[in-house]
Amino acid sequence: MRIGTFELSGKVVLAPMAGVTDPPFRRMVQRFGVSALWTEMISARGIAEGYAFRTMELTGHTVPTIFQLYGKEPSVMGEAARAVQNRGAFAVDINMGCPVKKVVRDGAGAALMKNTRLAAKIVAAVRRAVTIPVTVKIRAGWDEANLNAPDLARVIEAEGADAVVVHSRARSKGHSGPVSLSLLAEVKAKVRIPVLGNGGVFSEADAIAMIQRSGCDGVMIGRGALGRPWVPGKVMRALSGTDTARPNQFSLRELICDHYEDELHWIDRATAVRRMRKHLVWYSKGLPTAARFRKAVLRLEEPDMVMESVREFFPADVIA
Repeated sequence: MRIGTFELSGKVVLAPMAGVTDPPFRRMVQRFGVSALWTEMISARGIAEGYAFRTMELTGHTVPTIFQLYGKEPSVMGEAARAVQNRGAFAVDINMGCPVKKVVRDGAGAALMKNTRLAAKIVAAVRRAVTIPVTVKIRAGWDEANLNAPDLARVIEAEGADAVVVHSRARSKGHSGPVSLSLLAEVKAKVRIPVLGNGGVFSEADAIAMIQRSGCDGVMIGRGALGRPWVPGKVMRALSGTDTARPNQFSLRELICDHYEDELHWIDRATAVRRMRKHLVWYSKGLPTAARFRKAVLRLEEPDMVMESVREFFPADVIA
């Protein structure tokens, strides 16, 4: 899959998820295979004011990493895009899909889907500011009565974006309900730049169905990787038709311990413990006595005690 002048290896990328896709999690997903990584969304205003967001760290990243920016001021977005290019970003992604109230209340994120003129100005400003690829992540629309993703995608392309990512649910639907693959197909038919589908991809079958039914060029996986960082790699192998008989082998227990240790090295211990709690919930989902484990481990504050609980609860068996 080509974005701008660059050819990605494969058709599967990791979605930006606030509070989740930090460097340790990105490195964990990368271990199993992925075409590109997205950072958590980053405030353009914060960057313009000189704040150094920890999520921009690229140590150990061996695949392209795309920095996602959010904001509503074209000049500030351009300035921030230039700054992240200087920090080593492979590409700049403009967030026009975040449904969080505090973001849309300020006119950013998915609110930009209601303001096509401003959206166009932002894309143009970012395009002028950088030489690296520019992508834009949008929703199907603001609500079910205003599914304007196909038309907005054309505007985005006209202003110089190199790819568009479409979460094919309206902002009003959040992350619930079925995705609209027919709308994703409409977007693909409207533009010549690559279109990546997002939403509802939890397995190889989901990804294959999305591409076959919409014609999109690749898939972005978000919640499907929570507690299962190996899923993007499995999907990538399935789509390429390679190595499907010999998937990566790993011990879930050791994988979680590695993730925890990386988090502890990346940030202070107290914050690492808090950030890893949600990952332990996701990693334990579906396992016997998971509720009891979560109730106990979420009360622990000392990393050594948390690690001991992880080693006692999770099986050491090698799995695929």
